[in-house]
Amino acid sequence: MRTLKHYPKIDPTRPLIIIVIDDDDAVRDSTRILLEASGFVVRDHASAESFLASRCEGAFLLLVDHHMPGMTGAELLEMLHAKLGKVPALMLTGRDDPTIEARCSRIGVKLVRKPIAEDHLLGSIQETCLACALSIT
Repeated sequence: MRTLKHYPKIDPTRPLIIIVIDDDDAVRDSTRILLEASGFVVRDHASAESFLASRCEGAFLLLVDHHMPGMTGAELLEMLHAKLGKVPALMLTGRDDPTIEARCSRIGVKLVRKPIAEDHLLGSIQETCLACALSIT
């Protein structure tokens, strides 16, 4: 399994990559379609382990589902936070669980509840990019 050693430096000549990590094929596909139609470059993975084994070059923002088989979204983001510091990410969940909220708050990740309206998702991505000083153009 490849591990990230640092968050990639932002290169204004390369587009921001949004990485969707969700074990639900339909959610991944519909999210990819929405984001690509909105002008984003999108990569997707069915698990945290698949993401960790991938080669992601360039700056990225993660959209991570919490409840997945194997490593949960919170476990992935906590691991990345410990290794890389703040990584631009949104945690997605359909469950009302205060422990997930607390974990997200601890590592500085916004929690977004599913189902999510398209405009709310796009707005949350923009807010996260601005908060992390990432360019989305």
